[in-house]
Amino acid sequence: LPMFGSIAKVKLKPGSFEKMFELTRSNIEGRPVKGRVFNAVFRSQSDPDELWSVVGFEDEAAYRANANNPQTSEVAEQLKQLMAAPPEWHDGEIVWDKRW
Repeated sequence: LPMFGSIAKVKLKPGSFEKMFELTRSNIEGRPVKGRVFNAVFRSQSDPDELWSVVGFEDEAAYRANANNPQTSEVAEQLKQLMAAPPEWHDGEIVWDKRW
């Protein structure tokens, strides 16, 4: 089965990066998620309040199970408080992944 994941563009409120980073890091490191293969967050060089989050799961079922998990929703609500606008989500099949 192909992997499945999401890319999200996030615009933070000014000064919220450190809080967002700590919340995201503690959630990812402190809560194992079945089927999650990788997660990365990129910070724009031109706008330090713009982030791009990329997450990959073993398959779409694992992705959807995480998306529907109450703990995921709880963390998402906390993150929304740090955002200047709702995130732009782009879900899809991961057709190629190469790790070095």
